[in-house]
Amino acid sequence: MVTRRWLLGTPLPPDLADEGHAVVAYLRSDAPNDEKANRAFHFIYAVGEAALAYHFHQPLVRLGVGNVMRAAVDVAISVALAGMRGPMRRVLFGMSAEQLRSVADEIEFRLYPDPHGG
Repeated sequence: MVTRRWLLGTPLPPDLADEGHAVVAYLRSDAPNDEKANRAFHFIYAVGEAALAYHFHQPLVRLGVGNVMRAAVDVAISVALAGMRGPMRRVLFGMSAEQLRSVADEIEFRLYPDPHGG
């Protein structure tokens, strides 16, 4: 019996989605590893920002949560993102060309069209 999996998706702005596809191609290129790691880092970080805003900040606005509470959530989001910067950079910059190609596979796996047609 196949069990249905549920996913929680994050829509990306068109420019970020385009960058995702470009990063996948770049990670598979012969560019220097440090340049590939840097580009991957900036894309992954931007996706994290977009996802946290979409799943946490934007619903609070739509639900009419007050400015003070939204600001508190925004500070927590900023702290979380700042905490990920260093370790994420160290991991990516420590990767081999083969590992960076695997990062391309992981990004590509997560980039898919809106199944709802929106």
